[in-house]
Amino acid sequence: MKKLTLFLIPLLLISILGAADFDLSGEFRTRAAMYNDTAEDAGGHIDSRFRLGLDSTIIDGLKIHAMFEVGNILWGDSASGGGLDTGGINVKTDELYIDYLIKALDANVRVGQQYWGDHRGLVLDDFFSGVVLSKETSAGMKAELGLLKVMDTKMNKDGFYDVLMANLEGKLFVPFGLAVMYGNQVDTTDVSTGNISILPYITLSAGPATLDIAPFFDYQILSEVDDEMGFGVSAKADVDLGIFAVGGDVLYAGENGITTLSPWYQNGLYLYGIGAHHDGLNLYWDTPYSFNSDNFISAVANIGVPISNKAKVFAAAGSVSELGTEINGGIEFQVIPDTMSLTGYGAYGMHDETDVNNYAFGTTLQINF
Repeated sequence: MKKLTLFLIPLLLISILGAADFDLSGEFRTRAAMYNDTAEDAGGHIDSRFRLGLDSTIIDGLKIHAMFEVGNILWGDSASGGGLDTGGINVKTDELYIDYLIKALDANVRVGQQYWGDHRGLVLDDFFSGVVLSKETSAGMKAELGLLKVMDTKMNKDGFYDVLMANLEGKLFVPFGLAVMYGNQVDTTDVSTGNISILPYITLSAGPATLDIAPFFDYQILSEVDDEMGFGVSAKADVDLGIFAVGGDVLYAGENGITTLSPWYQNGLYLYGIGAHHDGLNLYWDTPYSFNSDNFISAVANIGVPISNKAKVFAAAGSVSELGTEINGGIEFQVIPDTMSLTGYGAYGMHDETDVNNYAFGTTLQINF
């Protein structure tokens, strides 16, 4: 709280003096979950998180943006500030950058801590420190060129991890995109490794049906051993008939898969993947399509049925290589449409190798503003 207060005081002074006007945005989330672990021991937890975004236009063509996060605070957990009379330090900086319009190029450059994610979150879906140059055309095309600073040691030590990123998105006959990422990592013993990741995608539509196909290729430059080549594909299909919607998500990765940075690929499962309403229940999912030693596949089918203009029920079932099979379902209710939602869900999974049966039940309350 002390750190947040020290930050808010100068902002309030600036606002009072009329030097800058700030637009606010953010979200509040509280989740409660009950589940058993890989040893079938029962437990659960409740956590809360608050994000606050601040945007200000200093002059025409120059903006500043910051987003701060309070939490996740686990109820009753002293380390995260949720214990009785602990009030721990839990304020984090998710984003902190300037956005400057380079008029000669008609392009924007962002400098600082910011967010970027690839089309399906296979490699990166997170905040990072770096520089990104972006340009949009009147034809609806968007091009990005960026430097991501993944890791760097102090000046008196060796070791760094930099990633160069180029991304193009737009629509000609159909929506499409292509991201290329080159990573170069040197550890503190001066051993160098790297990779070149290529991630195209294309989205096809016909009436109520949509098919999104995103193959990937990864050339892995290794030290003291032969280089490797990984590949795979993610395919997502949806059919929305109004009275109900069905879909499927398939992820295949051949041997070696792809080099990941901070992925958040959602396959729709909670125990054997990442679900939409809770990303912390995945007992066994640990990016199994990255540097995998054998073929990997995740296949999930889903259905959603609206039961009113504010509520819908949903369910999914799927299987993941060497992990297990899961079924899940729940109900999502819009307490205040586009602002406040309440979701309840449950999942049951059967682990292939250990014959352990896992379950999870939870609720998520979320407010966006």
